[in-house]
Amino acid sequence: MRQYLPILGVVLVWSSAYPLIKIALQYMSPIILAIIRLLVGGLILLIYGKGIIYGLKEFIGSLLNVAIFMILLNLGVLLSPNPALSATLIYTQPVFVAIFSYFIFKEKIGILKIFGIIIAISGAIIASGNLEVNIGALISLLGGITWAVGTIYYRKYLINEDVIRLNSFFALSSVPVLVPLIPFQFYFKVSLEGIVVAIIIGITAQALGFIFWFSSVKSLGAFKASSISLLVPALSYFFSYIILGDMPTLIEMIGSFLVLFGVLLTNLKISNFSSRF
Repeated sequence: MRQYLPILGVVLVWSSAYPLIKIALQYMSPIILAIIRLLVGGLILLIYGKGIIYGLKEFIGSLLNVAIFMILLNLGVLLSPNPALSATLIYTQPVFVAIFSYFIFKEKIGILKIFGIIIAISGAIIASGNLEVNIGALISLLGGITWAVGTIYYRKYLINEDVIRLNSFFALSSVPVLVPLIPFQFYFKVSLEGIVVAIIIGITAQALGFIFWFSSVKSLGAFKASSISLLVPALSYFFSYIILGDMPTLIEMIGSFLVLFGVLLTNLKISNFSSRF
């Protein structure tokens, strides 16, 4: 049972982060929030891992997995009607990982994965509602795609690196990349609440989240850890209601359920459905 504690920590800190991000964005722009989050989380990981790993390959990985993704994450939450909707669309990442793995690593896609991909993408479209006006949903979906690209890059080039030290470099090296973007939609209201919430996000979602995540991957394996992490977007609706009082609409609930169900199918391994293409 103890081996499941890290992944439960992942679900808790990452699902609660979405409404907290929504609160923090009332006081600061997405770029400012991302910089604070990365500085706090990166320094904690630096201390925890007792060093960093750096190089050109690592820097490219930081752009894909952190810098660009963080911008899309915060913008998606800012512009989405419900932060839990943003969470659901970002967690289409495993679907795109399956697609990219098929073309890049020549991994076979089973019947369940094909159905899962179709269902998840359909759910994302439904959850997004009116695509002409819901730019936050589109940005969040793009965030899921970017996360998938970063995951594939990590698997291809960085899989053997120390994950804690690598992610410390990811976080800290992304800060200089984001600094020139500070003038973009800049706003910052001096508020103790805003600063405290931003620091909490850095400690929980960035530092503890990644420590819990890589510990769970080590103890449970990537497949089982990824499957359980699908609880994050579902639980984020609960935290959004508790913290913000945001009730999901019926369309958001139906679409989000389809996304989660589709992503779950892409991760299932059942012998009776093991037909391959």
